[in-house]
Parts: sequence; structure tokens; C-alpha cells
Amino acid sequence: MGESGMRWRLLSALILTAALFIAAAQAATITVGPEGCDYASIQRAVAEANPGDTISVQSGTYRENLVVDKSIVLRGTDSGSGKPVLDGKGVGSAMTLAADQITFEGFVVKNSGFGKAGIEVKSGKNYIRNNHVTENKWYGVSLSDSDDNVISGNVISKNKYGIWIPAGSDGNRIAQNEFANNANDNAVDAGTNQWDKNLYDDLEKGETSYRIPGGSNVDHNPKAPVLEPTGNDAGSSTITVKITIPTPIIGS
Repeated sequence: MGESGMRWRLLSALILTAALFIAAAQAATITVGPEGCDYASIQRAVAEANPGDTISVQSGTYRENLVVDKSIVLRGTDSGSGKPVLDGKGVGSAMTLAADQITFEGFVVKNSGFGKAGIEVKSGKNYIRNNHVTENKWYGVSLSDSDDNVISGNVISKNKYGIWIPAGSDGNRIAQNEFANNANDNAVDAGTNQWDKNLYDDLEKGETSYRIPGGSNVDHNPKAPVLEPTGNDAGSSTITVKITIPTPIIGS
């Protein structure tokens, strides 16, 4: 490579570094909450955000069918009355990830409509973590033509199906989630994905692996729930997931 080529490569590297630095410097944090915040609606905050921004959502109940179509961080913050609740109003999906490289964490996601999901993923390379996905009429989490997502540390309970992954979604990692009291199946997966160290309330006693219905995926490191006695009857036990539902109702 000649001297001019070396100079061009060096210049290109400097331009790229400068662009990344400027983008990082311009990333903003936008707040959502009942008072004293930038917005009262999460969807409005998403519309105003730029890729790379963080939206911090305070405690409250947000009745929205949220669509995120840009690469941002959407983070629930317990500002005093528990995780913020995203309520799908009984219609559609409560949350739809429609762009790559979204981080969605720290929410209670509930009340999506028939045939829809609490969290519907239609993109790739997202992080979905530390949420409580519950009381959705159909799917807790669903993926569609979505690759290389990480779904971890979530409690997925009291849905018709916990996680639903049809063929065509591959390379996803589903790890260290808790599945409990989902009416039909904790998980269905017809793709090629990695399941690791999840907790399943229907894990058979003595089983050291858990076959995921729908395909050939297996969790080779499954966990069973710890059953705690209730009342004075040491022979009775239950699985209890405690969450705090905030009282403010925000958004339309």
C-alpha cells in the first residue's frame, strides 16, 4: 500500500472515531412520568428521541400500545411505587420492538389483546431484561423473523403462552428467566435458539434438562422453583410472584 493509501485509511479512521464521539456526546436522557418530567406519554418521548438516547420512565401505569422504531434504551425506574406498568388496554401488543438494538428493561408489561403479545419483537439484536410480563391474553413475549436477541432475567407469568417463537427466528438467547402459571405452555420455539438456566414451574422432579415444545431446542441447565409452605400447613406450597402495581394512570 502506498503512502497515499495509508493516509486515506488513517483519515477514514479519524473521521469514524470523531463521528462516534459526537454521537455519544449528543445522546440524551429523556424522562417520562406523572409530573416534573419531559413527557407524560412514553410514545411521545419515543417520537422525540434520537437513536442512542435513553428514555427513563418513572413509576406509574401507562396505558399505551407502544411502538419503538429506533435504537434507544427504554428503562423503567422505580421512583417510589414500583416498576412502571405498560398496560396494553386489552387490544394489540403492549410493546412492539420494530427497530434493531433496542434495550427494554425494568417494566411490568400486561393486558395485551387476543393473538398479540405483551412484548412483540419484530427486529434483532435487542436486549429485553428484568421485566415482569404478566396477564397478557395471548403471548407474554413473541418473536417474528427476529434474530440475535437476548431475553434475560424476566419473570413471565399468567399469560396464555410465556414465549412464542415460530420458525424463522434464530440465534436468540433466552436465559435466566422465570416461567410460572402460563396457561398453555411456558415456551414454544420452532427456531434455532439457545435456552439456558431458565426456571420452569412445570419442570418434572429429577429432570436435568427441559425440552422446549415446538422444535428441537433444549435447556440443559433448567431450574425448578423453590416451593415455600403457606399458612400452617407444611405440606402445602405455592409459587408467588410479588409486584407492586403503581396507582397513577398516565397516558391515553
